[in-house]
Amino acid sequence: MKNFSIVLSTVAIILAAVALLVSSKSGVSDSSIATALQNNPKIVVDALKAHQEQERLAQEQAAAKAIKKYAGEIVSSENVPFTGPNDATVTVVEFFDFSCGYCKRLAPELEKVIANNANVKFVFKPVSFVSNVSPYQAKGGLAAAKQGKFMEYYSAVMAAEGGMSEADVDKVAESIGLNIDTFKADLNSASVNDALTAVSSLTQKIQVNGVPALFINGKQAYAYSADEIQKAIDAAK
Repeated sequence: MKNFSIVLSTVAIILAAVALLVSSKSGVSDSSIATALQNNPKIVVDALKAHQEQERLAQEQAAAKAIKKYAGEIVSSENVPFTGPNDATVTVVEFFDFSCGYCKRLAPELEKVIANNANVKFVFKPVSFVSNVSPYQAKGGLAAAKQGKFMEYYSAVMAAEGGMSEADVDKVAESIGLNIDTFKADLNSASVNDALTAVSSLTQKIQVNGVPALFINGKQAYAYSADEIQKAIDAAK
């Protein structure tokens, strides 16, 4: 429905542009509009591009306002895993999906930065929309955190090649020394489900539609290598 509305808006813009083009003549008729379109087909392309650019800018502005409004919620580590001092002056937040290929590429880069920044707080907020196993992986991460082994779980799942099944996730839990019964109980607990729901709600409020998405002290950072992330951290200090 949203796409249909955009199409209607675009058509209206194009017709308005053509009407303006021919308005210098003694009247605007359907035939004059059709003739203008035939003689100047670039009108359609230019109008569409202009409309798309306006839409993009509007979305960016709305996202920027939302990010500023919810900056405190973005950096919060309540009910989600984190590493580093709780009172750090710099907080890095990653929104990610364990099944996301780009997130898997970023993970070792981010781990390098974590190893070199003991005074920085790193917060992990898992989402679960890439694959059918994403929700299980995400809940598994929160369950592993309850046993103090989130980073071990994060590293193992992110390093896994190909698709994973729920059984594969359980094997990871066993391989890093988690109590599997406790892991399963926590994974299916209301607190874990509520935490994931809260993260999902936040991503909608701040319009995070793709992952990985990094935020440093509540501001989005477009950094995808260890060097880029480190520079962004240094700039925030």
